[in-house]
Amino acid sequence: MRLWYWILILFTAGTALGAIRNGRISGKIKDIATHQALVGANVVVEGTGLGAASDFEGNYFISGLMPGSYNVSIYYLGYQTVLKSNVVVNPDQTTVLSIGMEADVLQSESIEVTASYFEKPHDAVMSARSVDMEEIRRSPGASLDIQRVMQALPAVVSASDQNNEIIIRGGNPGENLFLMDEIEIPNPNHFSEQGKGGGPINMINTLMVRNVDFYAGAFPAQYGDKASSVMNIALREGSRERFRAKFDLGMAGAGILLEGPLYRDRGTYIFSARKSYLDLLTGSIGLSAVPRYHNLQGKLTYDLSPANTLIINALYGADAIKIENEGSGGYARGAENVDTNGKQYVLGAVLRTTWNPKMYSKTTVSLVHSDWNIDVYRFKNGGKETYFENKSSEEEITLKSDFSYQIKKNNQLSFGASYKRVRFNPLLTWKADTVFIYDVSGGRPDSVIGIKQIYPAWQKSRKNHSYKVAAYAQISTLLLNRIRLSAGLRYQYFDYNDYRSLSPRLGVSYLFGPKTTLSLSFGKHFQTPPTIDFAWNEKNRSLSSYSAEQVVLGFEKIIGEDIKSTVEVYYKTYINLPVFKRHTTSDPFDYYENQMLNLGEGKTYGVELFFQKKLTRNFSTIVSYSYSRSQAKDLRTDQWYDWDYDYRHVFTFIGGYKIRYYQKEWFQEMKRTWWYKAFAFLIPVNDEIEWSLKYRYLGGRPYTEKVYHPEYKRWLVDEGLPFNGTRLPEYSRFDVRLDRRFFFDSWNLVNYFDISNIFNHKNIWEYQYNNEDGTKEAVLQFQPMFVGGIIIEF
Repeated sequence: MRLWYWILILFTAGTALGAIRNGRISGKIKDIATHQALVGANVVVEGTGLGAASDFEGNYFISGLMPGSYNVSIYYLGYQTVLKSNVVVNPDQTTVLSIGMEADVLQSESIEVTASYFEKPHDAVMSARSVDMEEIRRSPGASLDIQRVMQALPAVVSASDQNNEIIIRGGNPGENLFLMDEIEIPNPNHFSEQGKGGGPINMINTLMVRNVDFYAGAFPAQYGDKASSVMNIALREGSRERFRAKFDLGMAGAGILLEGPLYRDRGTYIFSARKSYLDLLTGSIGLSAVPRYHNLQGKLTYDLSPANTLIINALYGADAIKIENEGSGGYARGAENVDTNGKQYVLGAVLRTTWNPKMYSKTTVSLVHSDWNIDVYRFKNGGKETYFENKSSEEEITLKSDFSYQIKKNNQLSFGASYKRVRFNPLLTWKADTVFIYDVSGGRPDSVIGIKQIYPAWQKSRKNHSYKVAAYAQISTLLLNRIRLSAGLRYQYFDYNDYRSLSPRLGVSYLFGPKTTLSLSFGKHFQTPPTIDFAWNEKNRSLSSYSAEQVVLGFEKIIGEDIKSTVEVYYKTYINLPVFKRHTTSDPFDYYENQMLNLGEGKTYGVELFFQKKLTRNFSTIVSYSYSRSQAKDLRTDQWYDWDYDYRHVFTFIGGYKIRYYQKEWFQEMKRTWWYKAFAFLIPVNDEIEWSLKYRYLGGRPYTEKVYHPEYKRWLVDEGLPFNGTRLPEYSRFDVRLDRRFFFDSWNLVNYFDISNIFNHKNIWEYQYNNEDGTKEAVLQFQPMFVGGIIIEF
């Protein structure tokens, strides 16, 4: 706390005494389907009397705005009015607010068209949400992490506090497709795990994000090779006005962001760097295992011509951690030490082209490379003995093109194709293991009297090269001014296992009026098994893609321009899931050298309720609840059992209250006093403050209770013991966050404090089993944790 105090004293007390300079809002207004500029669109900053109209290139500019947060309205004849809430304007800076407008759906003169502050991807029928950077930054308990923010949706649950993996409607890890400016990224996290989509820390800088579109099911045909969901992350451009800089400091690390215009104003650049620093404080904070990581990210936007824009993105991240004397299960088999490090880099270019007033395209070429280096070991007889080692790499080179053609107003055809070169080079080593039989009848419990099972040492090392191709087409149309229909088909082929698939997609919405919609959607989604599954055994090359079919019925009601509620009911089935062959028999010692089979089945169903009020004045809230069942087929008995993420009940409440003191004359007078400048950090009255809180409840997660066998000194799943027959205690967590914003003459500062699990509820992550003495210990998720930080914007 003393560190934060002196940092803020330095910046607040040393600030120039000049008047705070006004800010600006600018951007471009275009048709969301064709990307054509809209001329004469009216942009109004509510409550100020200020506004502007877009010019012949769709650009607008509004100046003379007092620093603060505003609601902005965009009007254009024949298009749906767009309302944007909580648009932040900083001193002597230009906030970029570019808008894509959608043609009016309701054309009947008898129906009054009502605008709202809620957005969703224009190609989505239902189960979708769009969030902007400010919503991500303000979210309590999310640590400025994009994936954690999405966990407020009723369709989403998390694997644990320590991991931001998102599990959709009872599915599995690794079933979400990540895109960053059209570039597919297998996993955008530090300390990622092969074949999954989560990690403790996201590499993408939230301060570079413009908005995120999230599809929780039955997503459009443009997206594929994932079974459950899509997260499409759009990055913002750098400043076209002048050089700008941001500095941020928090528990996650220290970072810098630089941006500005290119030579002759032909484009922009934006660059960020971030590094953890907890390793420098290891001794003073009492931690023995501290994660070390750093990342670099950059985006270059270049205007080749009025109709062609080239965008180049780069992302690099590296991480490492060494955990000593922490016995664990899994690969460790009793080894106490884990040494892991990895890196990932992404490079991609997108050419956006407007061919004519009706057609628009995006052509993307990208390279994504990931390395893992994991060493699980123990010290024995004075030397290091490795139990498991993973030195693997994966690489994807992708070329794809997406086209959008407007047949006529409210009738759009989308189509495209992709080619992906895949390379994965696994090097997996597992030490031999012997299950001994111990004497448990007499006084010599440690004496070996026989051998139950021998697992031979093995190593898998092979360089694999293959390719994937895909093509899709989708049409969206409006029928009878009330029925919106979207139908698509996607084809995929993977050369490595010679597997082809066709995925139909269908969505129908009936508009009862401008405020009420009833929707029905269906999607069949195929997903290729993770490359690590192919690597375990040569026989696994025959694994095919598994599929998920989902039907969703939804009802949406816009209660007011800033209030929305939805109800969705879904049913989802899985077939051909890859499962280890050893899980098809009851013998706990079966091994089969990690061979996998496409025999798994699953089903999930449930109902989801969602209520949201946007931050248009002072108060915002989200309330979500879901009841679901998630089951898988036990191949030993042919019976259904509760799947790994069958939480049953999930409830989330988020509330926030913002006070804009900068609008008060008495506060402006107080800001000019010396004592306020000296002690502003300690005074709970600033230009803007926002208190927010989050409460989340999940039912107990099912798990399989192991039985200790002293005759083997092993914890085992006994024959006849049902999978996931026991449940962990319920999960409950309450988070509180305070955001404070300080405006100065030409810059601003954001200071935040976030306390997670403030009531110290003992949420169990898993149990750790000790083979030597037959004990087990609960591994807890986040205990009360205080996180503070500052963001300085010039």
